[in-house]
Amino acid sequence: MLLPIFRTLTSPDPHPDMRLSIAAILLVAVGGGILAMASNPYRAPFTRRSFSLVVFCGILAMMAEGAATAGRDLMIRDDWGTVVIGLLLLAASPFRPSREILVATLASVVCVGVVVAAESPTFATKAPAFLYVVIGITPVLALGVGSAVYSSTFVHLVDQWLTRARFLTDESAHEMRPGIARSVQQDRVTGLNREVVPLFSELVERGAVTEEDSRRARHAADAIRQRIVSESDRSWLEQLLLDVCPDGNAGTITDRGHLADGMTTDQRTAIRALVGATSRDPSARQSTLGIALHDDEPLVRALIRIERPGSDTAVRQLYAPYFAVLRILFRDLQVDVNGSLLTLRFSYDQH
Repeated sequence: MLLPIFRTLTSPDPHPDMRLSIAAILLVAVGGGILAMASNPYRAPFTRRSFSLVVFCGILAMMAEGAATAGRDLMIRDDWGTVVIGLLLLAASPFRPSREILVATLASVVCVGVVVAAESPTFATKAPAFLYVVIGITPVLALGVGSAVYSSTFVHLVDQWLTRARFLTDESAHEMRPGIARSVQQDRVTGLNREVVPLFSELVERGAVTEEDSRRARHAADAIRQRIVSESDRSWLEQLLLDVCPDGNAGTITDRGHLADGMTTDQRTAIRALVGATSRDPSARQSTLGIALHDDEPLVRALIRIERPGSDTAVRQLYAPYFAVLRILFRDLQVDVNGSLLTLRFSYDQH
């Protein structure tokens, strides 16, 4: 905003159209406002539509500035429209792919070239229009190409990091598998020691089997069988809730048909992070968590409710980063905060 205002006030061009100049500045403000709102991490992702609107506002501002000095533009170096377009492209580079930035840059270059060519006859220094066009498009081209290179490099480095992280995760999982197997085995042994060993010890001491012993043996066998069936039929979401709420008093899962298994790896990771946040938050120790999934083929509709002490603002601030990730992975995410009750609604494709 400061650049167009300063250039407009200090322009040597005689009698510019102030209404068009103000309109150009307002268009820059609109483009900057859209950029600020769309790039806010709480409103992620930065969509193609938002990026197109930002570039469109920049191009319109450049055209309005050119129209404001039409027939009176003495020098190209005091025109700020091309620099503003380049700065908007540069500001959007962390959020959009390089291909889109290059397309926007080329479109902007064409528009700038047309406007500069139309203004060239009024410039104080007489030179071929081609030279003025080159000078005019240089800021847009330089900043636009630089933005595309930055975006491409950033994505490449993130992809390398993700590849490395996946490799380390797989390696860690391979190393942890024996320990998990031992833990499961120990859990089974603990269950047998609690339910079966005392019965066998009494049988050995007495040397005889009574009707009561038969009843206790059937009861122990049923309990072990029920535990094995329950654990084998438990979904990853149910297991996650047990890990977070081992006492079973702070959460409920409604997932008939194991619909949670249809989530992608990234979606599961996001849900794990959200549920994990409820267990790490000190004020959420008294919270209740409910997750319900139901089949609405070809989609699965999901509802998550978290009730915790605190105001609307505190809840939004705490979970805002998780909302940003969920909006990327579940495009139809709806967030409703009503006092201490946080409700999330979203859907995903069945796989």
